[in-house]
Amino acid sequence: EYNGDTGSAVANAPNPELTWETVKTFNVGLNGRLFNRLSFDVEFYNKVTSNMLVKMPYSYTTGFGTGWGNVAEMYNRGVDFNISYDIIKNKDWYWSVSLNGNYNKNKVTKLFKGADSYDVTNLIHLEKGYAYGTLYQVRWSHVDPADGQTVWLDKNGNETKVFSEDNRVMLDKGVIAPWSGGFSTTVSWKGLQLDVQFIGMFDRYMANNDLYFVQNPAFATQGNQSTAMLNMWTHPGQVTNIAAANCQRQLDTSLFEDASFVRLKFLQLSYSLPQDWLNATKIVKGAKVYFIGRNLLTFTGYHGYDPEVDDYATLGNYPNTRQYSFGIQLTL
Repeated sequence: EYNGDTGSAVANAPNPELTWETVKTFNVGLNGRLFNRLSFDVEFYNKVTSNMLVKMPYSYTTGFGTGWGNVAEMYNRGVDFNISYDIIKNKDWYWSVSLNGNYNKNKVTKLFKGADSYDVTNLIHLEKGYAYGTLYQVRWSHVDPADGQTVWLDKNGNETKVFSEDNRVMLDKGVIAPWSGGFSTTVSWKGLQLDVQFIGMFDRYMANNDLYFVQNPAFATQGNQSTAMLNMWTHPGQVTNIAAANCQRQLDTSLFEDASFVRLKFLQLSYSLPQDWLNATKIVKGAKVYFIGRNLLTFTGYHGYDPEVDDYATLGNYPNTRQYSFGIQLTL
């Protein structure tokens, strides 16, 4: 709407060469059950994606800087598995455990117009021969005790106090977890039953972008600062990882943290009333009282609010809430 009148405008630059992504997959699986106790399901896969859709740079003569294009090829290779075992199974007791997991290896094999690398955004960088999501950043080294200034590493690994995005390098860390999985168990005795489920993601890194604001003197008058700022460099000889107040903060590897985690995702404790009791009512066929808890415990070295975020960075992301619920389930 402009000056009280409605209108329309082109939102995206056209690309007449745009096509669907093409995915070729090869899978080999094995599943079975042994001794009427052990169940297993294992699948190996190889998925090759060509004509991958990613935003690519457009000539500004189109009126736009970027637009969607078929810009890359990559493969995903890995294994999915699920194993469960009934430890105890008799009239009164039942105890079963289950473990599932995934390992995935990803690699970009081709980019548009023969390019070797391409910046999709500030955080997303594609480079031939590397996994999608590999970190491409300037390496933070330390704070110089002599003057409190940040020391970075240039492309060749030499120390420098001049920040430049030209010194970004591909790291051996990525934002997509190569390992993920879960563990669950069910224990029951007569009508009492406990169900527990843990989930986890491993060897993934994420930018804790909150640190840029809560450990930055430039924002000290606008909001609260972290208690880590009590260690900010103030005098020569001081050893700390918080630079002096006159040192400008930058987007570098100091913001990235290991966001691996294990979380108690689900817990349910329930009790089903004996069937003899219910038969006496001649109305109620089933009755169960239960307690459910979600996101009860999290084990992680990540200092943000929540490591379970499907993104490259967290900034004020509302964390998964810890939930408790009680209920009664009746079957009539």
